[in-house]
Amino acid sequence: MTNNQLPEETQSFWMETGKRNKYSELEKNLDIDTVVIGGGIAGILTMYSLTKQGKDVALLEGRELLSGTTGYTTAKLSAQHQLIYDELINRYGEEHAQLFYQSNIEGIAYIKEIIEEHQISCQINEQNAFVYTQDPAQKENIKKEAEAYNKLNIPGRYLSELPLDIDVEAAIQMDHQAEIQPVSFLHGVLEAVKQTNGHIYEHSLVNELTQNEDKTIHLKTSNGCEVTCNNAIFTTHYPTFEPDKFFTQMKPEISYALAYKTNKEYLDGMYINNDKPKRTFRKMSDGQDHYLLVGGQSHSIGDEHSEMSRYEEIDQFAKRTFGVGQASYRWSSHDLLTKDRIPFIGQLHPDYPNIYTATGFNKWGLAEAATAARVLTDFIFNKQNRYTDMYHPRRNIPKLTEPSEKSSEPNDAKELIIPETAEDIGINEAAVIKTEDEHTGIYKDKKGKLHYLDLSCTHLGCGLSWNNGDKTWDCPCHGSRFNAIGEVIEGPALIDLKQK
Repeated sequence: MTNNQLPEETQSFWMETGKRNKYSELEKNLDIDTVVIGGGIAGILTMYSLTKQGKDVALLEGRELLSGTTGYTTAKLSAQHQLIYDELINRYGEEHAQLFYQSNIEGIAYIKEIIEEHQISCQINEQNAFVYTQDPAQKENIKKEAEAYNKLNIPGRYLSELPLDIDVEAAIQMDHQAEIQPVSFLHGVLEAVKQTNGHIYEHSLVNELTQNEDKTIHLKTSNGCEVTCNNAIFTTHYPTFEPDKFFTQMKPEISYALAYKTNKEYLDGMYINNDKPKRTFRKMSDGQDHYLLVGGQSHSIGDEHSEMSRYEEIDQFAKRTFGVGQASYRWSSHDLLTKDRIPFIGQLHPDYPNIYTATGFNKWGLAEAATAARVLTDFIFNKQNRYTDMYHPRRNIPKLTEPSEKSSEPNDAKELIIPETAEDIGINEAAVIKTEDEHTGIYKDKKGKLHYLDLSCTHLGCGLSWNNGDKTWDCPCHGSRFNAIGEVIEGPALIDLKQK
């Protein structure tokens, strides 16, 4: 434990308590119909959907399956998405907002269908979802969302109190949502895929792509293996193939979670506030013991405030509100936000007709990932899908007639103070040496060895920030992440930081 009694290392509750298998690296050339690049929930369910219909599919994950956002979520399987439906009506109209709600509900139903068919044990439970406010100024926004629910016939209601010992100004409930253990669920899906035409590879980073004259696609992995395919689908956190840098418009944010082992089971429901700082909580179980998840503190990456102090603030809130003891797990999640809070799913670029993407899930990607799998499968089979236009990556996004609130938190965390000389660096900490022309990152590992790094992101050259909570170098521009010694752990960057 650290001095503040938080876990010393970041560990996801889902990754630690869910069953996972290891898969081999691709070590031979492949000629295959379809390649899915990225091993989170969107990629795994897309592979499942395609193989279910007879396609020969290879899944290539650059690191370990589920090591991105999917394994570091709050695991709410919900169409609620905080307050969104009044905003969607304001931006697109009621028909569009209804379509978005229905796409999420169908995603939840698809996941339940898969669980039932394959008898997957993943602690899925139906729960109501709640958004609440303790700020009188936010009460009107809750009322507007309740009116949107009524217009769209969404099962739910406006509330003046919660079924918890928390005083609120107002709340809104959405009925018949769900919670899930995502790692256990996707382990079951992968086991099912292994009985079909699915080929699964880890540590197989795709770092080159070319399109042939006949529109077939040639891929190359970092170890030199070559793959020829008819279709390529990028379900990476951020598309690592982007011929015109179109997706740089997505905004990267980070949020945090703590899990507490408790001697009691908390009340049902999944909760999130509409206030600042952000707070979210729900009960959990590892199959034996009860846990409480408490999270929040969303903010733009690289805002020069301490990530560790955000964990501390959540911990203080959890102790004050729920009387919990020491946290058993802590982790963070990086998400990409689109301008209209709807993901980008479909054809990646008009000049590459057989390359597709699913990205920009706006912190609520579990249900939408399941719908994405079906949308992408229909593309491959040249079938119509009623959600294609809504999710189109290059859709026109009209401005709101009423401006929406910013999702990031105010800078209420402690300012991040990092040393400016190597002599002042503590073990497992970093410094940034600034000169007129460049910034150099210095990390001191647990053995006291110093690692000197060029802090230019290998994607588009943005300057990186030190994340003292997760011990990573993070890109505030497009969300790339590197571990403390400069190795890529999340794209769009594909190349490790230059050692100096």
